[in-house]
Amino acid sequence: MKKVKKIGKLLLPLFPSLSVRLKQAEMDVSPDDYLGKATMGSFFFGILSLIVMIAFNFIAAPGGNFLIFTIFIPFFVSFVVFMYNLAGPSMVVSKRVIDIEANLLFSLRHLLVEMRSGINNYDSFVSLSKSDYGAVSTEFSKLVKKISYGISETQALEELMITNPSTNFRRVIWQILNAIRSGSDLSGIMEELVKEYSLEQKTKIKLYGGQLNSLALVYMIFAIIMPSIGITFLIILSFFSDFAINEGVLSLILLVIVVFQFVFIGVVKSKRPRIE
Repeated sequence: MKKVKKIGKLLLPLFPSLSVRLKQAEMDVSPDDYLGKATMGSFFFGILSLIVMIAFNFIAAPGGNFLIFTIFIPFFVSFVVFMYNLAGPSMVVSKRVIDIEANLLFSLRHLLVEMRSGINNYDSFVSLSKSDYGAVSTEFSKLVKKISYGISETQALEELMITNPSTNFRRVIWQILNAIRSGSDLSGIMEELVKEYSLEQKTKIKLYGGQLNSLALVYMIFAIIMPSIGITFLIILSFFSDFAINEGVLSLILLVIVVFQFVFIGVVKSKRPRIE
């Protein structure tokens, strides 16, 4: 383990943002330890792929000149594994951000109702932490625990704001923090935030609707028009040449269309605004 940490410490200056990403991903591991394990894991898979390539070179293809691939593929595998491990915290952070921002507007409405009812800030935070608002409720649970342990409300909000990866969530906490420090009416701040994020959600929906029109046009061209015209053209071509349209050609066209359908569905889902 000491050698792993030494390797991580040597490489850590090359990845200065890793420490912040690990904190935002709530991964209880030091940056040098994580980087060392990622390096050792990539080295292991590189050696494993090297053994496989050597075995292939000498057993499956005796006399074949695969020296370049035998050297290149293990390096490529090591690089891919290392980058995947390095991207692990970022992927966790992205999931947290999606979950937080999908529930943020409803959480703000919950706080607004609580504060308009005359409930104090702490009890409003407790109510939100016990509600079913995904990662937002989890974040406020941490806030409530810190306050119950004796940390001041403003300090607990500051710590929550620093460690959270969502920009919109940090903006909300910053507004709440400023309102508490200045003694302003927090319900009024909540009302403005609800209006702001409601308008933002509507704008996202309108933009998504505009994108769907363009995507529908692309779908019609590549999934309906081009295959129909292409098959017609191939049938005509087969009459004037030796090119024959058999089951293999039709199966290949069908496979391409099916793959395009799955890719298109993935693109549409990725473009959809995170509103629940």
